[in-house]
Amino acid sequence: MTAAWVPGGTALGLETSGRPGENMAGFMALRGWRIVEAAGCWWHGVEGRFFMSVPYHLPQDPDAGELNQMLRSQRALGARFPSVNRPGLPSGLYVCRRKDYSIACVHAKQRSHVRRGLEAFTTRPVEQSELLRQGLQLNTDTMTRQGRYDPEFGEPARWGRLVKAVYGSPAVVAYGAFQEGRLAAYLITCRDGGWIHLMHQMSRTADLELHPNHALTFLVTKLACEDSAIEGVSYGIASLSSSPGLHEYKLRFGYEFLERSSVLHLNPLGAAVFRSSLLLGGVSLLRRAMPRDQRIEKLEAVLTGARLSAKPAPARTV
Repeated sequence: MTAAWVPGGTALGLETSGRPGENMAGFMALRGWRIVEAAGCWWHGVEGRFFMSVPYHLPQDPDAGELNQMLRSQRALGARFPSVNRPGLPSGLYVCRRKDYSIACVHAKQRSHVRRGLEAFTTRPVEQSELLRQGLQLNTDTMTRQGRYDPEFGEPARWGRLVKAVYGSPAVVAYGAFQEGRLAAYLITCRDGGWIHLMHQMSRTADLELHPNHALTFLVTKLACEDSAIEGVSYGIASLSSSPGLHEYKLRFGYEFLERSSVLHLNPLGAAVFRSSLLLGGVSLLRRAMPRDQRIEKLEAVLTGARLSAKPAPARTV
């Protein structure tokens, strides 16, 4: 089979706003996520009563007072945002800004997988009925492989709401790798502020040997890089849980890892508790006892990041 694309820039979604983060925030709001505009940017709620800034690739420097006001009004524990000049948890994001993107940009060990995926699957935008009907199985397979569970991708009602949000958002497009009408993998993208964000990617376990993910990653990246209106492609931020295989996968597709501090700003009402060395020590002991539990790993990362973020920023040299 061959890869198929809808030609033209609109295949990557329509740019509906010039304000960075607004398209992503709108998509998340349709999914039922908590969305707040405060301290100069957009924020979305995540588990644990925390908020994250969007878009993910844009460093932020929010005013502490405004941020505290937002956290109090939302009864949130804290907020997480990327920074290039403030201390925090070592982190970063994966970006590609190459206008000459081609198979030559892919690591030599990955090229054969890409070519096999392109031969085995037809890659095109996914119809709403296809994603709704077939996507849930891909979600279940992927989360099982990764040892995690997200109800938005596992519960039929919430999955239906997410699918409806995809097709209700002009800036969002879902691409899929198909074999005779069977969806083997999908990738949900969002166009925002001159960037394409690769947001969610899921695949069917039975089809992995034919490399549908490789075909999708390569072709969506290539399509974005060929669009003169696109500044860059973001393949997400580093996870709070360890994922060395995923890190290597993204780098081998020609993405670079931009180091950023992940600042965790805490609600002043609970800051002392979260920065407690006693609490962090207890969680670290629990982590050693249950090394594969991603929830404990993420909690340890949050507590560590909160302590690091409380340190004074280094003095700027003139």
